[in-house]
Amino acid sequence: MLFVCAATAISVSAAPQKVGFDKLPDSSQEFIQKNFPREKVKSVEMDREASWDKYTVYFNSGTQVSFEGGSGDCSEIIMKGGSVPASAMSPRLRSYVASQYPRSQVTIYQTTADGYRLGLSDKTFLDFDKNGNFVKATK
Repeated sequence: MLFVCAATAISVSAAPQKVGFDKLPDSSQEFIQKNFPREKVKSVEMDREASWDKYTVYFNSGTQVSFEGGSGDCSEIIMKGGSVPASAMSPRLRSYVASQYPRSQVTIYQTTADGYRLGLSDKTFLDFDKNGNFVKATK
């Protein structure tokens, strides 16, 4: 019985919690205001893990943006419609996509342990290293 109660307490405390936009780190708030000025925030959730927090901002449009809790750095953008704002990506990533995939939109942006991953509207995924150098493409 004690084990069941402990497991339940752990699973409840690990569930994302709704928080106000003002609870985001300042740099995350600035990122949203700069890159998504016309979007209306539907909700913000904080997911508390063992050693870090993750914030996810959900917009009325269905787009979502996630941030690392400590640094406030953007870790993921998933667009419901349209393309990831050019201002949200490094010039090197933007340039590569524009030259190699001019007819595709970037619909997913993720930071990874090794660099960056972009998802395109044609279902291609592009991997880049931490310096923004192209590594590989997969479908």
